[in-house]
Amino acid sequence: MVQAIKESISQGLAQKRACEIFGIVPRKFRRWANPKPVVKRTAWNKLLPAEREAIIDTAFAPDSLGKPLSHIFVHGHDADKFHVSLSSVYNVLKSEHVVRHIARNKRGNGYVSAHTLLEQGFSLLCYDATRFVTDSGVPVWALPVMILPHRYLLHIGHSVNSVASADLTRSVKEALALLPEHLFDKLIAHSDRGSAMKAAYTKSVVKELLNAPVHYGRPHTPDDESWIEAIIKTLKYHRDAPLSFPMVDDVVRWLSLFTDIYNNEPHSSLKYVTPDQALAGKMEAILSKRKSNLLQARNLRLLNYKTAISKSLTTASKADTIVVSTPT
Repeated sequence: MVQAIKESISQGLAQKRACEIFGIVPRKFRRWANPKPVVKRTAWNKLLPAEREAIIDTAFAPDSLGKPLSHIFVHGHDADKFHVSLSSVYNVLKSEHVVRHIARNKRGNGYVSAHTLLEQGFSLLCYDATRFVTDSGVPVWALPVMILPHRYLLHIGHSVNSVASADLTRSVKEALALLPEHLFDKLIAHSDRGSAMKAAYTKSVVKELLNAPVHYGRPHTPDDESWIEAIIKTLKYHRDAPLSFPMVDDVVRWLSLFTDIYNNEPHSSLKYVTPDQALAGKMEAILSKRKSNLLQARNLRLLNYKTAISKSLTTASKADTIVVSTPT
């Protein structure tokens, strides 16, 4: 196309008219006809080789095998092995073919009124029920109770065969016994519209315990209780979850173990701080330390980049210098 336009211009056709025939603007033609040389650039914030090796070594450590990237990211910061962002950890391990990219379908931002309560400074006590089935066919219901916005799992109760209001309220009472007193000031119960949750006995007991009304999500909208639904999914599909439960006691044992596991694992919605750290008020200090470590690592990479450029310029200058010796 460029050659044809040039031939048309040489035969007397105006550049603008020649470009119109091919459907391009003259500016694009001039850019195509005189392309700028491609200059290879090196990002000054590029990870250092030592940092890449530290990330790979941490990923292949026995304690890190099979764990999410967030665990490797947090361990690197806590152990002062490397100070990089989570995306940098992902990119390094992806280049080594260690991780597998999972395409996720983004959902629309539906209206969840519980977010408004959180923005107003309220704490939400969320509870729900999910069923496990033993190998012998006995249904065991798990009753998790958590506190928002810390996403801290207070307690997981259980009942056999079915869920009654008494089972649910007992789990809520046991969870409230573990809740710090300062969170009772602006505490509201939040749940879906299951039969046990909407029962008159449940509502009356929870109202009396919290001295506040019970808040419900919209009918047939599990996204309104996304926090507790996420816990239920993790409870059932956690990497350490047993593949089967021979007896009822096996289900109860897993429920008791899961509480400590969940509260001490980094959570994406908490910026990869654990719920236990968030409830203890350590979240701000941890995030501040990570930010400071990232800034120091960034400055170190900049210094390394400037040093490499300076050495490169010095080497090029020496190569261009011609020393002429005078014959004696």
